[in-house]
Order: sequence, then C-alpha cells, then structure tokens
Amino acid sequence: MSTYSTSEPTTIPALAPDIAKRITTLHADVQRLARESRQKLNHAATAAWQAGKLLLEAKASVVRHGGHGSWLPWLNATFKGGISIRTAYRYMKLARELPDAPAPDGMSLRQLYFHLGIATEPKAPKSNDALPLVIPRHIILANKLLRVLRQPHDPIKPQDLSALYSQLRSLFETSDASS
Repeated sequence: MSTYSTSEPTTIPALAPDIAKRITTLHADVQRLARESRQKLNHAATAAWQAGKLLLEAKASVVRHGGHGSWLPWLNATFKGGISIRTAYRYMKLARELPDAPAPDGMSLRQLYFHLGIATEPKAPKSNDALPLVIPRHIILANKLLRVLRQPHDPIKPQDLSALYSQLRSLFETSDASS
C-alpha cells in the first residue's frame, strides 16, 4: 500500500525565469571553464615534456664538453633559480618515459608524474650553499684525459700523454697550494 496520495496532483512551484536563466548560464560557464582547464593542463604537460627533451639534449652537450660533474653547475648557473634541479630532473624523466608528446586528457602534471611513477615528494628546505658557477680547469682537463684514455684506439704511448700529465700535475699542485 502506498503512502502517497494519488488523488491530488503534485504541483512544483515555478522558479523565477531569471533564476533558471542564471543557472543555465552558470552551467555553460562551468562546461567552458572545465574544457579550457583540460586544454591548459594538456598544454602544461606538453610544455614540460618539451622542456625535458631540451634539457636532455643540453645535458648531453654539457657533459660531452665539460665532462662528468659539469651538469649541475651549468644548470644552476644557467637558470639561477628559475628552474629547480628537482623540476629539471622531473621534466627529463617525463621526456624519457614518453617517447612522444603526452596526451594526458586533462591530468595535472602531478597526476601525470604519479601515473608514470615519477617521484614528487615535498621539496627539501633550500640551503644557502651555492654550487660553484665555474667548473675548475683541472676538472675539465681531468675529464678530457679520462675520455681520451677510455676511447678504443691503438695502445697509448706514455710520451703522447706526457703533456697532458704535466698540465694536470701543475694544476693540481697550484690548487693544493691555494687550499
């Protein structure tokens, strides 16, 4: 047995026409803003991916010319706080994980990182210890020497490397004296 009365028709009060019009307008705004938000998120993910590709190219070039240990000083000197090391590494990992530009369908960068397994822990407190902006000459020379020694070629004769060794020795001696 139904507890509702079937003898009397239910009447719904009519809303003022301006309220219904405002609701319709607001609904259209919500849909437009949600669509624009998804587009902006997609643009942000694509920009991060492109930045990652460029950072990977830059890192390869810096390490090739400056040797191991030259990347972080270059990164700090080039961007001077504009991009953090953590952000640069996230962009680079995003570029490595996705061979083509991402199509995240409205995912935020944090959601995209999570989906790809890229860590996004809270930032550590910034230290006031700045890395040197200039790579010391003896490090560059030592890296060049190591690169030459690692290349496959005919046996290296000690007299061929004597000039490099003497330059390196004099640099280390002057750096030890100044320390």
